[in-house]
Formats: sequence, structure tokens, C-alpha cells
Amino acid sequence: ALVECEALVEGADLVLDGIVGIGGKGGLRPDAVPLAAAAGRSRGAVVAVDLPSGIDADTGEVHGAAVQADLTVTFGTHKPGLLIDPAREYAGSVRLVDIGLELPAEPELEALQHLDVARLLPVPRAESDKYRRGVVGIAAGSARYPGAAVLAVSGALRGGA
Repeated sequence: ALVECEALVEGADLVLDGIVGIGGKGGLRPDAVPLAAAAGRSRGAVVAVDLPSGIDADTGEVHGAAVQADLTVTFGTHKPGLLIDPAREYAGSVRLVDIGLELPAEPELEALQHLDVARLLPVPRAESDKYRRGVVGIAAGSARYPGAAVLAVSGALRGGA
């Protein structure tokens, strides 16, 4: 029966991972390990429900096998384990769904999202010039390996410094 389940998971167009919830500790049980491996071999997209099975929601630790998700849809709030290595690498893209939980006013942990970073950046105005936008000094790369320098300079230019 387990071999049949593995074959179904491998051939699926979409795999929903809900083997273990946020209360799971200490890694996957032995019976779940082949299913997590089958999800990894699947030709379809792997979507984890709240967090990938096999990761610790609080610490980001991975004890043995875990589901490697392409997308994790998490509910209420981000779990620290979705943001901390090595578990972060198993989560894929993370999307938060508000389910109406009353959360503390002051979070224990804060993760900046794309819109948060965009709001922190200054918006150039007509009077902005290179002296008002900031100055960047870069010491990076070499004649043989210029990649780091090119990336740093490109970032500074794109940021408007």
C-alpha cells in the first residue's frame, strides 16, 4: 500500500503536504519518510500547508527527512521556522493568509516583506541629485573575479546612490 501511495504522489500534478502540523517535533515518523521523498521526486508542484512537514516551526531545525515545498501557505502569522535556516530552504515561496487571529501588539520576530522594504526607501524628488541621494564606497572584486564588484555597483546605482 505504501508503494502505491508513493507512486500516486510521484505522478501527481499537485502535492499538498499536511503530514505534520506546527505541533510536530523531532522530525518525521518512519512511515512518513518515504512519502516526503516521493513528494521530492514528484513532477508536480509541492504546496505545504502551514509549514513543510519535518521542520520545527519554532527553531527552523530539520531532524532528518522533510518535505521540500515549492510554496508554503501559512496561516495567521509567519512561523519562525519558515524564516530560519535550514528549514527556510524547505519552505519555497511563503505566502501568509490572514485568518483573523488576534495577535500581540508587539511581535517577537519581524520579517520584512517586499512592500515593507519599498516603504523604507526614500522616493526621489525633482531636486534630488547625487549628493542628496547618498554616497557609496565599494571595495570588492578583482581583475580576475569582478562579479562581486559589478553586483555591488549595480545595486548602488539601482538604489540611486
